[in-house]
Amino acid sequence: MPFNNFFLNLSNESRGFIYGFVGILIFSITPVATKIALGPSNSQLSAEFITFGRSTLAGFLSLLYLLTLKKKIPQKKDLLNFSVIALCLSVTFPLTLSFGLIYSTSIHAGVILAFLPLATAIFASFYFKQKASKSFWLCAFFGSIIVVIYILLHNENSNTTFEISHYDILFCIAVIAAAVGYNFGAKLTKVMAAPEVISWALVLAMPFHFGFAIYYFPKTEINIISWIGFLYVAIFSQWIGFFAWYKGLDLGGAVRVSQIQLLMPFFTFAFSIYILGENLDFLTIIFSVAIILLIYLSKKTAVSKK
Repeated sequence: MPFNNFFLNLSNESRGFIYGFVGILIFSITPVATKIALGPSNSQLSAEFITFGRSTLAGFLSLLYLLTLKKKIPQKKDLLNFSVIALCLSVTFPLTLSFGLIYSTSIHAGVILAFLPLATAIFASFYFKQKASKSFWLCAFFGSIIVVIYILLHNENSNTTFEISHYDILFCIAVIAAAVGYNFGAKLTKVMAAPEVISWALVLAMPFHFGFAIYYFPKTEINIISWIGFLYVAIFSQWIGFFAWYKGLDLGGAVRVSQIQLLMPFFTFAFSIYILGENLDFLTIIFSVAIILLIYLSKKTAVSKK
């Protein structure tokens, strides 16, 4: 086919950017789809079921993928890394995000999640023993300050001023969990293909996820729209998105392709407005641009091995 020929003739970096763009587009819908799964007034699926149910379904799909392609079983020495990935990316991140979205908008979550690329880089500088420049740490410091200021100014409790809400704390925990999970996953991608990393993490944790998914399975009738939101976060956010994202990082290089993450909050804003009818205020735009600018500057600073 002409398109296939055109795609294959592109450089690895160009194809990496395309895969990375697809991955980020998938991830940017996650807060919106989670909000849909929760339903109007949070009356549909529970945050607990969304978390453990999505990981269970993704785990079953991962098992089929690994068995069909006859992938080699991981070594015992990697079990700790898989455990951290599973804890961070299939439990802590979706659970804190889901609980936070009960009380907040997906747009508000999108701003705080915009700090994820820089948080990932900060953790990587310690985990991979990389020495970051002073400029990098200045960007990290001011980025953290900007996020805190946004949280304080954008608090949705009209009766209070300059207060950090519990859902802001939950979103911050989600950012930390994702940053840790990405870095532990990056370590394992050095010894196996990236899709295998997320798949094995989900399969190894599936008995744990399955038990809680059964326990929290809804006992009342759930509308079809909420189930569609759930299926999205299970199939795409928890599984397929990682295929495209990690493939992009592998082809185009992590440093260059990770820049695409700067677009993610704006995609989240667009989907939140179009699908959920949420409102985007001027304050959110200003702080999002400021955070993204700092992340962009941090990417330009030198990072070397210690």
